[in-house]
Amino acid sequence: MIRLQRLVYYTLSIAFFMFISLSLLPYLKTSQTTTSTTVASSSSAAADNLSAQDAKSTLNNPKLMSNEERYLSWFPHSDFPEQQESFRNALRLALETKRTIIAPMLRINKIYTWLPFEALAKRYEAMDAKELCQRGEKDSVFWQTELEPCDTINDWIEVPWSTIMDLETIKREYGIKIIERTQGHGWGIHETAPIKEKILPEDVVVVDVMSFKENGSDWEHVDLAQEALKAARQGSLNRFTNWIQSYFATKNSKDAPLTQPLKNVFYADQLNAIDAKIIQFGALNSAARYETTTSDIQKQLRKAMMKNRFLVPDQTKQLTQQADKIVNVLGGKSHFSTLILNMTKIVAMDAKAGVLKNIDPNQELPTTVDELSDESKTELMEAIVLELFGDIPINQAVSAAMPIKSSRLSNILNSRGKIVTDPVDRLELLEACVEYHKNIEKRYPVYYFINDKKIAVESRPDIFGPLLKMFPCTFTQNDMINWGYQSDSYLNGVPHLNDPNVDYEKLFQPLLNILIAQKGYSFFELPTTPLTRFLNWTPKNK
Repeated sequence: MIRLQRLVYYTLSIAFFMFISLSLLPYLKTSQTTTSTTVASSSSAAADNLSAQDAKSTLNNPKLMSNEERYLSWFPHSDFPEQQESFRNALRLALETKRTIIAPMLRINKIYTWLPFEALAKRYEAMDAKELCQRGEKDSVFWQTELEPCDTINDWIEVPWSTIMDLETIKREYGIKIIERTQGHGWGIHETAPIKEKILPEDVVVVDVMSFKENGSDWEHVDLAQEALKAARQGSLNRFTNWIQSYFATKNSKDAPLTQPLKNVFYADQLNAIDAKIIQFGALNSAARYETTTSDIQKQLRKAMMKNRFLVPDQTKQLTQQADKIVNVLGGKSHFSTLILNMTKIVAMDAKAGVLKNIDPNQELPTTVDELSDESKTELMEAIVLELFGDIPINQAVSAAMPIKSSRLSNILNSRGKIVTDPVDRLELLEACVEYHKNIEKRYPVYYFINDKKIAVESRPDIFGPLLKMFPCTFTQNDMINWGYQSDSYLNGVPHLNDPNVDYEKLFQPLLNILIAQKGYSFFELPTTPLTRFLNWTPKNK
């Protein structure tokens, strides 16, 4: 009798253990996944999103065995270099999967930084606010205009990538198909790009390893029809199982919102296993997060994009002509260098590190250079000049430190000082600098100077005095405008830039600066941003 009771006890224990295991196994499997591939449609309302599903193997998949065209897309964010990096990664992924790229347009100015998938999708869709504002809806309240107010709607624009970069060579050489989404900001089942097929919910998979820890993330919306069908199949005995799983899912959903991208990796076999018609990526600016194979064609594409493909924003003729005019004034290709100081970041970093002196401990830390005392401004710029000397090419540093040889340049500096402010005198200074660099001391640096506050160096000797004393041959956009070498209407006649309320020349200045910097001998940025990496890829034969 006792043996029979033990047998029953053991049997029930094993049955209970198996029941609990089967109940928790689906959740545990899901939580171990390091990436998220979620079937989704538009995120303008979370209710549009459908349930998560894992990417299945493509082996023997009749859908992929057909000639049906498949696509991939992403959401843009940040400045030009990171948007360009996202497109570069899309090219790699498209080549890997033989998918057609649906390319969002390039956003210029008033950018937003990285965001988790749902927030990034919403910010992208909010750019429809431009159409709402132009339609006269300025006094109406829409969620789009809350994110993109009508008051600042002309402070940013979108342009097709093909008007800035050479896409045709990439398409021809590597067989990558590219469709540009130039109308609207719909994606997924609401795709507004010119594709012929009707997109169904099951055709779209979301992949964003920088946002999702696992399948079934907080962003996922449950498909009620699928859940009802599942419940009918499983029967009432699974209610306890569902309760256990929902407990863990609820606990997981209370995780704090992401403030930094996750560092997961999506591997090539995972990518190739996705059988959906459209893969919608979130942010795509990190090459390390999305792996592709090391095939010969992938190696060729990577090499080309680091040497001479998809690197120069020279497809707008008027922009290129304006850049060439300024380059010629500065002495021509490789006869000048570019210096960029991000003053706001420098001040914030030094103030936080406690490097700046004469800071009142009872007041908030300064955020702009104008908040510093004159002594602190001088101290800051002297530190910048010292760092500049340590990082620029050694031949330029040595030449700048040596006395200027007898020349027209030495006569100007001896008679007028190293800080020349009058526009006419500064033009004469530029001519003397170019002459000295070309004919007397080829190592002597001539700088095209850019700063985030757009301050003319000669107008603020209290800030830039130490810089000009060490590098008197430093010139800016303000100089080019004063001398008539840069026009305030050089983009007139560009077909897609025809809104009289938009200052296109102001918005395109960062791209103009890039074209100028790409023709220089060297480039220095402090502190560095993704722009430094982008310019380091500049083709040397351009």
